[in-house]
Amino acid sequence: MKLKEQKKLGTLYFVLGTVLAIAGYFIKSSWLAPFGGGVCVLGLVRLLRAARLSRDPDQAADYDASLQDERTAYVANKARSLTFFICIYAQLLAVLAAILVFHQPLIGKVLCALTCIQSLIYTGCYWYYNRKY
Repeated sequence: MKLKEQKKLGTLYFVLGTVLAIAGYFIKSSWLAPFGGGVCVLGLVRLLRAARLSRDPDQAADYDASLQDERTAYVANKARSLTFFICIYAQLLAVLAAILVFHQPLIGKVLCALTCIQSLIYTGCYWYYNRKY
């Protein structure tokens, strides 16, 4: 992603987060204001990174090259894959805990359905990419 795009996205996140935080404050929401604050901070961090990279052209060129590097893409894909499997097993443990420990079968069923949907989406994507490549 180019620096101009990162600045635009950072600005969008900052403005959206600020609006959400202000709206959450005025409507006395217990989750909207902190969520907006988090999005606002995310936008600020993106803007600061883009500003730092735009000051040094060599560092910006190294950053762009690292984003397009094959090794970086491979490592990112492996990390995503491992994260997916860890989350699937964590959800299954949460299903067991919800049903057996906390006696909340509805929460267990919802988590089980979510895990099933994620696994089906993964299987569909795997078949698609297996045929495509």
